[in-house]
Amino acid sequence: MKRVTLPGSDLSVSPVCIGCWQFNDGKDTVNWDAQPQEVSKQVVEKALEVGINFFDTAEGYSGSEEVLGRSLRGRRQDAIIATKYGFREGPSTQPYTAVQVEEAIERSLKKLEMSYIDLLQIHFPSFVADIGETIKELDRQVSLGKIRYYGVSNYGPKNLREFFDAGGKPISNQLCYNLLWRSIENEVLPICREKNMSILAYSPLQQGLLSGRFKNAEDFPEGRRRGKLFGKDSTKLSRHGQDGAEKEVFQALEAIRKVCDRESIPMARAALSWVIQQPSVPVVIVGARTPEQVVENSKVVTLKQEVLDELASVTEDVKKAVGSSLDQWAHPDRCQ
Repeated sequence: MKRVTLPGSDLSVSPVCIGCWQFNDGKDTVNWDAQPQEVSKQVVEKALEVGINFFDTAEGYSGSEEVLGRSLRGRRQDAIIATKYGFREGPSTQPYTAVQVEEAIERSLKKLEMSYIDLLQIHFPSFVADIGETIKELDRQVSLGKIRYYGVSNYGPKNLREFFDAGGKPISNQLCYNLLWRSIENEVLPICREKNMSILAYSPLQQGLLSGRFKNAEDFPEGRRRGKLFGKDSTKLSRHGQDGAEKEVFQALEAIRKVCDRESIPMARAALSWVIQQPSVPVVIVGARTPEQVVENSKVVTLKQEVLDELASVTEDVKKAVGSSLDQWAHPDRCQ
């Protein structure tokens, strides 16, 4: 697989990154079924085999850092590791002081069994107690060699501007972006282009909706219907209180399916490829439950411009329904 260098850095990464949220050491969680250590290791090994060298984890992904670290024993030099700080005590969103940022980095290094982190990200803006102190500490950690670069995650236009105005130099912003969730195009993408900052796009298949396997809302697993694309009554797990856009979503999915059938390309492959071909989006972050999924998700292609335009056109009504909302799960929006 080809490599791309993230602007503002010397990080040479594969355009497909393995998201490690599901690396839970065989424990059932709210978001994922149990995935044994050995399966996660097989996923990592297959990724490296097919040329994927980028892995994204987080302090808040229970067990994930430890599992990734064990899976990469003896292979650290072959991988680029991104992690995030935040959620140090389960769902708590208490802000981190500079001292707590340092403590979080040390915890992550220990769990990952590594001496440095390639890319450290702030998981949400709410984890920053003081912007100036946070930036100073991140810069200090770079000078110490504990982290090579830092970025942000789930940062909207207001928080991005404040971070840059305070002297921060993040190289990336990790955000949800896919054919059904295009709200970053309104304000965030223009700022990232201006600042030469990469978007690391998570959930590029919208938790599997863009796989082509689901024809209506009832087919989609209840736990994945918590987001704002689905109505507040779609599942008791929902907490956003919004009306959703289920009609627009499934009309768009049918239109996408027709385009993909005509072009003889699997729907998931087209969805991943579309994201990677958007300006300032060099990387998509995809999960994988099996080595076979790693192989399939690695097969991105270059779509013709007319196909890119058509896929954008048939999802325009969903984009309008979503509006400026960046956070799929909570109301009010945590990404500002």
